Amino acid sequence: MTEQKHKHKHTTETFRCGHCGNKTLMEVISEGEYTQTSSDDRYNEEYHHFHDVYTLVCPNCRKFNVILEDFNTFDSAYESRNTRFLYPYLKEFANKSRETRNIINTYREARTCFDCGLYVSSIVMCRKTMEMLCLYFKIEHPDNLHGKLEKMRGEKIIDDKFYNWANHLKFFGNEAAHTSEQFSRKDAEDIVDFTYALVEYCIDFNDKFENLLKRRGKVQPSPHLETTTLTEETINNFVQKLDENETSAVRYYAAITLAKRNIEIDKVIPVFLSLINSTKFSKDAINYLKSIGSQAIPELINALEKLTNHVNVRSAAATILGDIGTNSPDAIESLVKALKDEQPDVQHKAGIALEKLGNIAIDAFVKIYPLPPGS
Repeated sequence: MTEQKHKHKHTTETFRCGHCGNKTLMEVISEGEYTQTSSDDRYNEEYHHFHDVYTLVCPNCRKFNVILEDFNTFDSAYESRNTRFLYPYLKEFANKSRETRNIINTYREARTCFDCGLYVSSIVMCRKTMEMLCLYFKIEHPDNLHGKLEKMRGEKIIDDKFYNWANHLKFFGNEAAHTSEQFSRKDAEDIVDFTYALVEYCIDFNDKFENLLKRRGKVQPSPHLETTTLTEETINNFVQKLDENETSAVRYYAAITLAKRNIEIDKVIPVFLSLINSTKFSKDAINYLKSIGSQAIPELINALEKLTNHVNVRSAAATILGDIGTNSPDAIESLVKALKDEQPDVQHKAGIALEKLGNIAIDAFVKIYPLPPGS
């Protein structure tokens, strides 16, 4: 009994194999189609939704892929085609709008590199995916990714947990791009998955939630409610409540009310600094100082360098400067000097802050602590 060999036709366009990542023409093992038709009585027209299903074999790894192509025709001038994998299942973002195209394409490249065993390259592309995510939210400054992520947190796009994830992903991306560090398959897989989760959280879940509210006839609260105009009399009232003779709770509420509306920020910052030493409000005060951003840097430097301040306040100032001081040479210089502070906790926080700032801190360190002559 002889084995009969079948010659299969090939696709007319290239597909990227969901198994090995190779992009090539594929053998067509089977194909089928079905059509959905709907009508619009108002215009006496029919609309067609075509579904083409193909079973393809990759000539590189000899594994099969099943793809579905959807094709809509509403009139002679409009048509759209969407291709997705039914097998193997590939993670895809739900939001496929024009605005998310750069994010999707960059992430796909990260995934493709991973599938091809190019783990370092996949991690570099994960870092670039985060850059594309920042641009999606129109965050173009500062020039470094760390500052952009900090701004995303300040604008409540991501919370503290996702900010922590994103910072570590950024660090891994820097290692992949600028060092000889190698990454295992498992490390790269986790980094790709966490990158997907970050984008999904920021974009897909927001869209899904808005669609849910629309279906249920609910209206999402406007994020601009905090910008409600305050009368001059009300502002003066809140400014007076910042006085140190008031209770911590009164001062905190007055400070956040003004800070949310970007009013009297120069008076609010010292209040948040003083509240850092309060057990109840310390964490919230620190977060508000971070959200204020560069406006808080001069006061934070002063708080760090003023030796009469409580060690908790000075340590917190160092930590915050590490998060928001990327483009401030004065902040970096102050942190470098704090490495030799008389308080060990301040030294520690300054060192961690400089590590966050990365390469931009190196020049300041070498300038302030040069080698002795003749070394």
